[in-house]
Amino acid sequence: MQLIDLVIPTAVATPGMRVADVFRECIARQVPGIPFRNASGRISGKASIRHVLKLNCIPDFMVTHAALLGDEIDELNIPPEKSRFVVNLPIDDFVIPDPAVIGSHSPVAKALAVMERNNTTYLFVIDGDNYRGTISIMGIAAAALEQGGE
Repeated sequence: MQLIDLVIPTAVATPGMRVADVFRECIARQVPGIPFRNASGRISGKASIRHVLKLNCIPDFMVTHAALLGDEIDELNIPPEKSRFVVNLPIDDFVIPDPAVIGSHSPVAKALAVMERNNTTYLFVIDGDNYRGTISIMGIAAAALEQGGE
């Protein structure tokens, strides 16, 4: 199994891009985030669906007390107005700096180790200044199944 064969090409987020456009790209490519290329053209962070939703839709106290929340509390649903507001925000304020990256010639085991070290399920494949795409734990698992004859 070669790392480069598992790469999912994606677009990159750029300054001023709307959250909606980031979400659309992530959903279309089935990845939880895409890299952010700053105004100088360098990949400087990642735009993560989880991070945007965490910062906009769930207060910290809810995370802390999640086990105490009931399953049928309608007041905790995300109203359409909130969704409209969030998806129209620029992604810039939600970029996580220093994303996990790996080179395209690295072994898959190293990719798994980098994911574990960074507590993530995906990372970006970058050779020098050339962004190649995203690799995910799901893609590695799918390749393992295929390689194992399943």
